[in-house]
Amino acid sequence: MFTCKWIFGIVLFGAVSGWSRVLADARPNITTCEEFERGARFNPYAVIDSMWKIFYFWANNTEMYPIFFSIPAKKRVQRIKEVFESISPGVEVEWDKATLIMEPRPGLEVLFLYARTPGAFRALVKKERRNKVRPHPEPLITFADVRMKLVDRWMGMMCCEDLTAYALVRVDELPTTEQGCVRAAAKLGYSAPGGRSYLYIKNKMKEEEL
Repeated sequence: MFTCKWIFGIVLFGAVSGWSRVLADARPNITTCEEFERGARFNPYAVIDSMWKIFYFWANNTEMYPIFFSIPAKKRVQRIKEVFESISPGVEVEWDKATLIMEPRPGLEVLFLYARTPGAFRALVKKERRNKVRPHPEPLITFADVRMKLVDRWMGMMCCEDLTAYALVRVDELPTTEQGCVRAAAKLGYSAPGGRSYLYIKNKMKEEEL
């Protein structure tokens, strides 16, 4: 089963590493993809003007760095296509539906392919294995079934395979309190136990450094 740790590469410590257990214990109380996307609105051009940051998440992993979105140029899609076809020849991909690219960090890019309704995407995730010895091995590539939506100034992203979800906002509009994070995340219509804010993780990381 795909997990969004490929999209957001920081796998967290024990305090939030129990998402699999949460999922097993509380699946009936977790928002489904069908519920999440109901009435969703998403315009790719509305998210490319700024850097974004995850401020709340329901998952084993997250990303603490700013995230960049862009509209994919034809040459860039062609480069991704060439790499993909060299690794997985014969696998059908609707390249003409390339809509958006997300870059959570160097060496990791996600190409979103439009999939029938606003905010529904087949996401092609390409991860370079730069930490390996040279010559670098071929990148890791997988697909994910993703839903995205915009509610006011907030962006929601949900991975349908494992029911994880992320709440994002432009970096200059980050909530500055735990209560503010919880209130903003609630606007996105996702419900599940075990959510954490970036402030919680930031504080835990500081404690780890002591």
